[in-house]
Order: sequence, then structure tokens, then C-alpha cells
Amino acid sequence: MSEQNKRRLPHFLFGATPSLWRRLRQRYGNVDSQFRSRAALMQFGMWSLTPERCWESWRFRRAIEQTELHPAPVFILGYWQSGHSLMHYFMANDPQFATTNLLHCALPSCWVTIEPLASWFLKRRGSKTRYVDSLPLSTDSPQGDELAMANLTDLSIYHGYSFPGSYEALFRRSVLFENLSAEEVLEWKQCYRRLLQKVAWHTGLPRLLSRNAANTGRVRQLLELFPNAKFIHLHRNPYRVFAAQEPKWESLCGQWALQTPNINQLVTDTVRLYPVLMKKFFADRESIPASQLADVRYEELLANPVSTLRRVYAELGLPGFEHLEARLTAPGGTQLGQLAGHDVTLAPEQQELVRREWGFAFDALGYSLDPTQTMEQGGMFGDD
Repeated sequence: MSEQNKRRLPHFLFGATPSLWRRLRQRYGNVDSQFRSRAALMQFGMWSLTPERCWESWRFRRAIEQTELHPAPVFILGYWQSGHSLMHYFMANDPQFATTNLLHCALPSCWVTIEPLASWFLKRRGSKTRYVDSLPLSTDSPQGDELAMANLTDLSIYHGYSFPGSYEALFRRSVLFENLSAEEVLEWKQCYRRLLQKVAWHTGLPRLLSRNAANTGRVRQLLELFPNAKFIHLHRNPYRVFAAQEPKWESLCGQWALQTPNINQLVTDTVRLYPVLMKKFFADRESIPASQLADVRYEELLANPVSTLRRVYAELGLPGFEHLEARLTAPGGTQLGQLAGHDVTLAPEQQELVRREWGFAFDALGYSLDPTQTMEQGGMFGDD
């Protein structure tokens, strides 16, 4: 089967419920005509998986709700295209952590029941690498849990890729939690905790490792859920973050849009929303105890992963680094690719736009305003 055909997976909402689908259409509008076949396949999945969802909820709900979580899960966050996926990929090799994989996220309400069939299908139809970078992709590869939440709640930024005309409204609701009632925030917290409990129950590992860029705007809510949580903040040169936006939007909307996207408008939205999120994070991080937060440059992680991870484990007081180091430096370590935007040359007017709108971030994150100081060089796992 060709790689192009393998990429033609069902929409990520294939694993959602019909009631969630109704709420999304009521809030963000109907599907455009050219995407109706995509939506029809998605709705077929929603309805056909109803018996499995009901069975799994009835059979395992009590066991999942009684699952105890480690009091200090680890949350990897940072603005999109800043390297948190790479950190997640590395740390998922540590045997102490439970983490969501592609199957958990695609079918969060029924993966236990239909795991053999779903694994077979995804292996047959799925690409071997991720859409927006060249990280390996398989049914058991680590996946950010925001994708699972998109199948469970309307408060997920992933819905912005399906309804791109409402991206800013979705961003403000689902990432910044603007204008949400206390009941809506509580419902999100309960849903997120249940997801983490299910992963811990299924894997038999109580300590969760989460990767979720949207959580960059939810630090206070996460601390309310887990006061002892550990945070790893990944950041990248703002010029490169900007350069990654157009290829990211083209890739993800090409896979998941249900309404015609305006890529230029989405990049404009990003220019406006990046400062809002980052300034909120800089304010919220003051509430994180120093021993619970580590900052990591994507450029540093890419060039020297083992030494960078050693530092992170030491700063956060995480045990067992020797087990992770042994796995990462074993023979056959994989050369990883680059994030989107690493090879994009910004025009002078784009550089000026980034300096004008995102200038505060260069200083706050320790990057030079000189656009020539943006080179990203990769290395092998066993770099030191």
C-alpha cells in the first residue's frame, strides 16, 4: 500500500460520540460540501462504535474510577512546534511512566474492547511518520493526550483544525478557558482525570507522563488537580515557531478540516494568539514551585538529548535516569528528524513582524533577535 493511501485515515473524531458531534456543529457550524464524505465516514464510526463504548463503560468504569494516580505526574508543555513531541518521545522510553499512545487517543472510550482490530487497522492504514515532522508513528507510539480529549469534550484545540473559521474562539475557550463557567472547568478537570486514570489502569503504571501543548494555558487548573505535578516547558526560537505555522496548518487542515480553511488567516490568528498564551504562561509559572519546573530549549534537546534529559531529571528530582539513559544509548538508536519550519527562510518583512509582535518572548526565553542565530542541528541518541 502506498504511503499516500496509508495517510488516508479516518478523521480523528471517528472515536467521538454523536452527542459531542451535535454540540460541535451547533457551536461552530455545519460541514462544507467538499468535506461531506469525510464527515460521513466519521459519523459512521461514531454510531458503529456505540455498543463498544457502552460495554466498556459498564464493564470497567468502577475499576478505572478506583485507580490511584501518582501525586506527581509529569506534564510536558510549550507552544506548538516547540519540541515537546521530541521530549515526549525520549521520555516515553522510561519504564516508570504511563503515557497515552495513538490507540488511546484515537479511541479513548473503547480502545480496550477493540484493541486487536483497531491496532491491525491502524498498522495497515497508518503512516510510519507523523504528519508535521518525521518522528516515528505507530499504534503504541507516544501521543499527546489533547487528541484523546478531542474525542471526549468540546474543550479541545484539535477542533480548531476541523472548524478553522472558529479557531480563535476555540483557542480562547479550550486553551485559555476564557468565559467558561465554574461548572465547565470542573467538567473538563473530571474528564481529564478520568482519561489519565484509564491509561494508568490499563498500563498498570500510576505515574503519568503527559504531552499537551494546550496545557501551556492550563497550568493553574493542572496544579489544582495535582499540586505536586512536575512541569517541563519546551521552547524554541520564535522565528522558527513562526516559520512552522504555515506548513503545520496546511498539513493538519489537509487531514482534518471540515470547513474550508484560510491558511493566511490562521497564520494571522497565530501571530495574535502566541503572545496571549505565552504571557499567560509566564504569569502562571510563578505559581509553580521551582523544584517542579524545568525549562528546555528545543535546540539544546535536539543537539544533546542525553545530557539535557540528565539535567531535567536532576532539576525535577525524578528517579531512574539510568534506565532511560541505557535505552537511549543502546545500539540502534534512531536519528530523528526536524520539526516543521526548520528549513523555511523568512522574508525581511516576516522577521520584522515577529520582532514587533513577539519581541517580548526573545528576551523572556533567552533568544537573540538576530535572525541568523536560529540554526537547529540534530544529533543521535548517544550524543555524549
